[in-house]
Amino acid sequence: MAYNFTAASSQYLSASTSTAQEPLTIAAWFYPTTIGVAQALGSIGINGGVGRCQLFVSIPNTLRLAHTDNSGGTAGATIDAAGSVVQDQWQHGCGVFASESSRTPYLNGVAGSENTVTIGTTGPFDSTLVGSRFNTTLGFYFSGRIAEFGVWNAALTADEVASLAKGMTCDKVRPNALVFYAPLIRNLQDVRGGLTITNNNGATVADHPRVYA
Repeated sequence: MAYNFTAASSQYLSASTSTAQEPLTIAAWFYPTTIGVAQALGSIGINGGVGRCQLFVSIPNTLRLAHTDNSGGTAGATIDAAGSVVQDQWQHGCGVFASESSRTPYLNGVAGSENTVTIGTTGPFDSTLVGSRFNTTLGFYFSGRIAEFGVWNAALTADEVASLAKGMTCDKVRPNALVFYAPLIRNLQDVRGGLTITNNNGATVADHPRVYA
């Protein structure tokens, strides 16, 4: 079972974080029930701040990374994945944040272009969000299902991201660097780092995508 989120109800999951800065990778399966609005799969950032590494569906139907420094003033640190997000269908998204001057998005295992804009200092991060993001306040709530949410304190390779998109679970891909893994199968558990996950405003269980445990 995945978790289903309703943007109108401001539903999201939250936890602390086990990775304080780049390099890091965020990956998840997602099933958007609406497109044409900005909605976050998840982010690693600062609680109540603007510094973050964010993976989200952008307008009208692209998967985008946002890499924002602690001042929030650096423009251009965003990049779209190749291809289009499809409504009412399971897809795999991944964001590789290699450094403060390198970030690459992946949709269904296919890499977009690397963005090499150099931004200012980010972190130390203290917040993991699923289905939302902080930009001083919460926003970009997701509508639809999210599952198999993982965070690594490393920049995964293209081959590693491709294996995730083929259905490999997060704990089978560079497990020594995996710091947060929420399969989102009924129980809300970080099965890797043991962090407490809070269900804010009542996200509910739903059908899970096919993965190979």
